[in-house]
Amino acid sequence: MTKLIQALLILTVSGVSSFGFAETVETRIGTLEFKGGYPTEATIQKAFDQLDVQRATQAYLEFMPMMSVQSIFESHIRDNGMAAGDVGVYIEQGVGKSSTIGLTYNTESIYASAFTDLKKQGPVVVETPPNVLGVVDDGWQRWLTDLGNAGPDKGKGGKYLLLPPGYKGKVPKGYFVVNCPTYRNWVMVRGFVQNTGTRKKALDYYRKKFKIYPLDKGPRKGVKYVSLTHVKENTTHPRDVTYFDVLNKIVQYEPASAFTKYELGLLKALGIEKGKPFALNRRMKRLLAEGVIIGDAIAKANAYANRLDGVRRYPDRKYEYLFVGGRHDFMFGDALWLDARTLFHYEAIVVTPAMARKMVGIGSQYLACYRDADDNFLMGDHTYKLRLPKGIPAKNFWSVTAYHPDTRSLLQNGQDKPSVSSYDKPDANADGSIDIWFAPKAPKGKEKNWIKTVPGEGWEILLRLYGPLKPYFDKTWKPDDIVKVK
Repeated sequence: MTKLIQALLILTVSGVSSFGFAETVETRIGTLEFKGGYPTEATIQKAFDQLDVQRATQAYLEFMPMMSVQSIFESHIRDNGMAAGDVGVYIEQGVGKSSTIGLTYNTESIYASAFTDLKKQGPVVVETPPNVLGVVDDGWQRWLTDLGNAGPDKGKGGKYLLLPPGYKGKVPKGYFVVNCPTYRNWVMVRGFVQNTGTRKKALDYYRKKFKIYPLDKGPRKGVKYVSLTHVKENTTHPRDVTYFDVLNKIVQYEPASAFTKYELGLLKALGIEKGKPFALNRRMKRLLAEGVIIGDAIAKANAYANRLDGVRRYPDRKYEYLFVGGRHDFMFGDALWLDARTLFHYEAIVVTPAMARKMVGIGSQYLACYRDADDNFLMGDHTYKLRLPKGIPAKNFWSVTAYHPDTRSLLQNGQDKPSVSSYDKPDANADGSIDIWFAPKAPKGKEKNWIKTVPGEGWEILLRLYGPLKPYFDKTWKPDDIVKVK
């Protein structure tokens, strides 16, 4: 034992200089060596490579909210020929959405989506329909105002005036005024099919009741109302090195005031500066690409195996919140809860208090589930059953929808829609409860309550309650865990 201790002492001393600092250190990135206090050339290269990868990884996570919503704008332009103020509409329930890559779309609402460009248009008026759940989010996907039932018009419809960053002009009366920190902002409403109708009726409904136009020019002629149904669009942000090309485009367009000094500093370290060309050399392109891969892996782990306190709604169930902590701004006291923010923005879109806080009979609530009752990830090879107890607490509608954990989009399983909702009038049990089945093939007699899964592929669900009622909030109603049927 004495000889072993002596040997360890000799090894320790041999790795330390006469001034007490380590000359050789083993780390996760390999051996770091120092001579007389100076790093060796090999250590310098390792250190800078690590720094650049870390910054790329942090930028991927930090700018995800902005990149997510801006990618919706880019898809509207690229895939649908839309311009600022044009309106895209999903004209049918379920049918025609499954081909789209878009974060956690629902299959029940008749969505209408548009974006503004206050840099080109100046102040913009938004006329919103009655009885919708709508929102204006800025270019960071931060909430600016609700529209419709949860908004200041209280579901009656109204006129909103969006003002550009730093606007100093006169503000006319008769509008709900919204000060926007970014030029491009997302305007989105979710209509109920009983009001909007479908197909041509839905387009005509929004053409008549949902208008976006410059304040100084009034309603525009030739505005496009475009069907987004059956369009193979991708509204998600890139997950490769082109992420930074899109991010650079945003930085060049938006005002510097849309970013903090730290955010601009982080971007500068990666070669993105306002007013300057963005050109990566081979080394930086390789390291930024690696940073995206690592960042996406972190985002996945944070979404599906997160370490956040309070993420599960019930202590005896596997259901998790999308807005952890019940805050749409992801604040926890005086701190921004970074991992809660990343969890939401990797999984979903649309930021509004109406999706996070208690609004009985008005807003909407969401529960995500990735695991079965045995705490295993949900996989498409098996048969599972979800029982929803009697009295599902939703004033407007409820739905259970399956998504793929990689795309976070509607599960592309060959069905018109990978969901079961109250609109489908699923079969109920004798006690009023409803069983939803998940399997590659429908269990006999359960076709109406079945969502098809894909062998070899994972899946997750969102349980939606539109117009959530008191039994949801006081937890006297809660869904059973998803059970693997053996």
